[in-house]
Parts: sequence; C-alpha cells; structure tokens
Amino acid sequence: MAENELNGKVVMMTGAGRGMGRAMSIGLAGAGAKVAMIDIDEDVLNEAASMVEDAGGQGAALPVVADVTSADNAATAARKVLDQFGRIDVLVNDAVVGPERIGPNFFTEKTKFWDLDDELWRQMLNVNVYGPQLMARTVVPDMLEQGWGRIVNITTSLDTMYLAGAGCYGPSKAALEAHTKIMAQDLEDTGVGVNILIPGGPVNTRMIPKETGIPREALIQPDVMVRPIIWLSSNDSDGVHCMRFIAALWDPELLREARIEKAGAPVAWTQIESRSINPEY
Repeated sequence: MAENELNGKVVMMTGAGRGMGRAMSIGLAGAGAKVAMIDIDEDVLNEAASMVEDAGGQGAALPVVADVTSADNAATAARKVLDQFGRIDVLVNDAVVGPERIGPNFFTEKTKFWDLDDELWRQMLNVNVYGPQLMARTVVPDMLEQGWGRIVNITTSLDTMYLAGAGCYGPSKAALEAHTKIMAQDLEDTGVGVNILIPGGPVNTRMIPKETGIPREALIQPDVMVRPIIWLSSNDSDGVHCMRFIAALWDPELLREARIEKAGAPVAWTQIESRSINPEY
C-alpha cells in the first residue's frame, strides 16, 4: 500500500478513542487520509487524536466528542467534518458497547439471559445497531451527491454472535450484519460501497479484560485492522460491495482478487441456502 494511498480522502471513524478504532485511525492517517474521530470520551479522544497527528501530520485529525445514538450529535458531528474538510468519503462504524460491561469474567462466569441487566441490553442495541444506522443515515446523502463513498461496519465472528454469557453483544452484531445487507441493497450501483470488517477473533482491547486469563500476546492485536481498512477506504476497492472481510486473513502480498477470495465472503452468509418458502404470485 502506497504511503499516500488515501490522499484527499476524509474518513469518519466512530469509537476512535480506543482499541481498534484508534489503531485504524492512526493507520488511515499514515496512509494520507484526514480522520474525523468520533468518541464520547473527550480525554481518551484527545490523546488518540495526538497519536493520529503524529502519524499523519498536523491537521490529520479532527476530534469530535459525540454520542452516536443522538440524532443531534450525529448531525452536528457531520457538519463539523464538512466545515473542516469539505467532504466525507468513508464512514467506519466502530463504536461499541462490549460484553465486558456484563462482568470481567464473562468468558467463564456466563450470565444467563434472564439475569442480564435490562438497561445494559438496551444500551448495547442502541449503540451497536442504532448508532451505525443513525451515522450512515446522516452521511449518505453527501456521499450520494459526490457519487463515491464507503460505509464499513465492524461486526464480529459468527460464533461470537451466539456466544453464551455475552448478553446482547452477539445479537446486536448479528442485527448489524443483517442491516449491512439492507444498506448494501439500498446503495447498489450508487458508487457508495457497503462492507463489513471483522478482526477474526478476540482482540487485545478492554473488551477482553485481564480477568479472562487470556495472555495479551495470544490475542489478535488491534492493528490487524489497519491494512484492510486502508484498502476498503481506497479507490482500489471500487466495485467491492456487500462483502465481509476477516482482517486476520488479509494478506497484502497477494494479488487483489486472491486477497478478496482469501479474506472475504458475502455479507450475512448469503452463500447459505435460504430456508424460506416464499409465496408464488
């Protein structure tokens, strides 16, 4: 990937203050993009923005404190980005409420669904599903007007979607997977590509607390997301639409089509035969 592959591109990254969002923001800036960094935690966000400017130079980062579940916050954030950079090319929906909120030992001390906190369940759905819908709804009109754009939703592996003890985290990501398919159908042939990127397993972030006992070096590291998100944000991904990519399988040494075949598959597992019996009319 060329150092300035993303020159002129503006990326809006939610959940940019920590973990994979921060790693992707740093990588995108290093590839030449301007990164509008959205997070609800101002202190964490400002620290991450400093790292992004170290990678991309002064002016590479625009930190915006915002709640992705607020329509007013989303609109205000988009206006700030457009005022600063003049366009929004890429939206990466990475903001998340993770299963660590249930308890630090959620891997081993599995909370039954009837014992889950109702408010946490609602919050997971709100941030993990409604947040991406709201952010995408806010930026898509500008992408359509310019005839080019990208939406990248961060979901999770299939087995995590039904992981016992993880509460609504898995179901919320399954819902986002399904909604990504709908987004892609609605944006077919518009120049706005919609895809999914997942790490491919547990990642060394606060979502996997130290209490789980998993050695940090055994986890996937957040920067595994960098190379594929740069590519998905670039012109080289033109025509790639309604796909899910596993970052851990991304091999930049392969030719384009071989990379896609190795790491990619259709969104929402449409390669699996539908069991629906539809009426004939």
